[in-house]
Amino acid sequence: MITVRSQRRQAHRAITIAVIPASGHGKRQWQISYRTLALVISLLCCMAIFLLFSLLRVPWLESERRISQAETAAWLARWEILERGKERISANLDELQQIGIHYYRTLFSAPPNLGDLSEADLVHRQNAKILPLLSVVRFITVREDAFISMPIGIAVRSNQITSLYGRRTDPFGLEVSFHTGVDFAGGTGNPIYATADGVVVSASDEGNSGLGKNVRIEHKHGLITVYGHMSEIVVRKDQKVRRGDLLGYVGSTGRSTGPHLHYEIRVRSRDPESYYDLTYNPMPFIREKL
Repeated sequence: MITVRSQRRQAHRAITIAVIPASGHGKRQWQISYRTLALVISLLCCMAIFLLFSLLRVPWLESERRISQAETAAWLARWEILERGKERISANLDELQQIGIHYYRTLFSAPPNLGDLSEADLVHRQNAKILPLLSVVRFITVREDAFISMPIGIAVRSNQITSLYGRRTDPFGLEVSFHTGVDFAGGTGNPIYATADGVVVSASDEGNSGLGKNVRIEHKHGLITVYGHMSEIVVRKDQKVRRGDLLGYVGSTGRSTGPHLHYEIRVRSRDPESYYDLTYNPMPFIREKL
């Protein structure tokens, strides 16, 4: 009885597959347990999922491959551009070196001394190639800066100088005095222009100085220009001016015998008590051509 029940339980836990020929002979049947059937179905499902995943993954992999190829091609193109740029830079450095050496010799009448570069690394050798040209550029920059800050030419359109710098007979008496500037004849209202770039340090009527309405401009390198006896001032203190800017108009204010421009060039004193007391003969600057 125990065996029969066991077989019945096993029969209920399995399915039977039978193959019966049309003749009725040679019948075959197989009994497959539920556990085996579940295992087979699970394997088939896993295979189906794997195949489906593979089919879906192919387009994604193809897209990734195309992106990777595009990025690789872009990096290669950039690398080629950088290499070509490096070659052009090297060629330009050689050309700049020759230009720099040529102008260096022209300006200083001697070849540039770059020292021994045989032991230097590539960066220092490349930097050394442009040193002659940089020296020339610095020299020209300093000269240009000095030029725009140097008072050159005359401040008023006048071809007549009525009084030079130095000792003279005072126009208001017979005693001898020292004239600290150069006087230019001019009609009242004639425009007066700055002779160099600078900053206005004063623009007022100083009755006690005898200059009347006057403008003082401070330039680089310690130079100061003074424009006196003006009838009108059109600039203000601390204003930046450039060579050729209008400062005011010719007049006869202050200690003056008639309309004219009193023009001075002064050198800044290191002594704070005599800040504007060092005058200089303006004629060398007036004769200089722009």
